[in-house]
Amino acid sequence: MSEDSLSLRTFILGDPPNAALSQCVASVTAALGTSLFDSRHFDWSSLAGEISEKLEQMFDIRLTDILAAAWKDYQALLDCADPSKHTAEETINLPMVDHRIETTLKPCLEIVVGERQPIRLTFEIACELELKGLVAKVQDARVHALRIGSCRAKGSVKCEGVLLIKRETRELDLPGRIVLGHGISIKRPAVRSVEKSANHRGQSEADHDDQLLEAIAL
Repeated sequence: MSEDSLSLRTFILGDPPNAALSQCVASVTAALGTSLFDSRHFDWSSLAGEISEKLEQMFDIRLTDILAAAWKDYQALLDCADPSKHTAEETINLPMVDHRIETTLKPCLEIVVGERQPIRLTFEIACELELKGLVAKVQDARVHALRIGSCRAKGSVKCEGVLLIKRETRELDLPGRIVLGHGISIKRPAVRSVEKSANHRGQSEADHDDQLLEAIAL
């Protein structure tokens, strides 16, 4: 399995994603209808197609980005990147404790109608992953490959504070070796740090508050 196939879109929207996307598009068009003074002359069918395309891109969240943020202070990985313990040529297969990763993203969809002020709608995408049987292949301060025994995911999507989607998957088997291309970078510790208590519990958390902007011009 390659890095390119590791997206959270299926976890969040389901497979196929049609029903969930339609629900999100309906919420956006309803919000637009209340924001525009005269919406009778808009081609809502064409607009809905553009909104659906942008939303699907918005939900295409790479698993490697989530893991990189969650593992930036993971002591076991920091030890693997410590040059006083491991040379750059050494390959380490690191079994990692079963743990949970939580992430929240707050992207925006901005719609421009002629000369009017842009209409911005804020989404909140929350996802929780429970990983079991995880082994990371580490070399030269980078995670180059992963083996994941199984994964369970929970996800929700809100638009302007209104809950649109809430999903929980069954336990998913992810057999095989996942190659990460350029890999996930691990910072090399200059001074040994004390391991955080969350790591003792096998739990990592990553919160992303950056605004990801998608624009549609009409």
